[in-house]
Amino acid sequence: MNDLSGEVRRLCIALDVHDHGFWHDPGQREIRRRLTEVIADASRQAGLDRLYFAEGGAPLVPGTVMLRGEQGDGVVLLLPSGVHEARVIAGFAGELRIALRQRNRHLGKNAPLRLRLRVAFHQGPTRVGDGGFTGRAVNMVRSLRDSDELRGALDEHPDADLAVAVSAPLFEDVIEHEHRDLRRHLFRQVTVRSKDVVTEAWISVPDAASGGRDIPRRVRVTPARMGAGLTGPIVNIDEY
Repeated sequence: MNDLSGEVRRLCIALDVHDHGFWHDPGQREIRRRLTEVIADASRQAGLDRLYFAEGGAPLVPGTVMLRGEQGDGVVLLLPSGVHEARVIAGFAGELRIALRQRNRHLGKNAPLRLRLRVAFHQGPTRVGDGGFTGRAVNMVRSLRDSDELRGALDEHPDADLAVAVSAPLFEDVIEHEHRDLRRHLFRQVTVRSKDVVTEAWISVPDAASGGRDIPRRVRVTPARMGAGLTGPIVNIDEY
């Protein structure tokens, strides 16, 4: 079991549904349900056996737990310490894209139930307090997810379902060195400026980077440090 006490470096993932105020609108329950399905499906297919919510530290068991939003819009997930960051980013982002395509394929571009997601990745110190997970890394990943730069990237590509931001330190660790499942040319560097932070990040819109070609079939690999004996399909980021 992962020790949740004290300050621990964890990989943090922040997601939000683009252009939907679904947490506050009782008429958006279907959007919320579809988001729950997408996250659970993507985490299961990517081989992520345990995720924690930033609110309350509650575990996500794929297919069984209804998402609760953090204060404001969106969701923040944290992984146990020691995961293979490159495989998580490549796998989870790739599986999110597949799950979104499956659910959106019969919907028009402006359909109210179409899901479009902004997702951000960062790694850093986190701790568990009375209100759940807190720390600099949690604040940073929220800022990246909610940044005008990531919102603008998805707005620029109305046919795309997903925009991804990776913090500069994490990018340097897992992407800058051309890990086999992550390629630098799919990302562009931006400066994120908000009331809380000014920082460098790297952004990718996979559908735009791939030229809109069809998503390939999943490729099964063995993720490192994602759970004893656990295997799962990871999509090569080059192919999405």
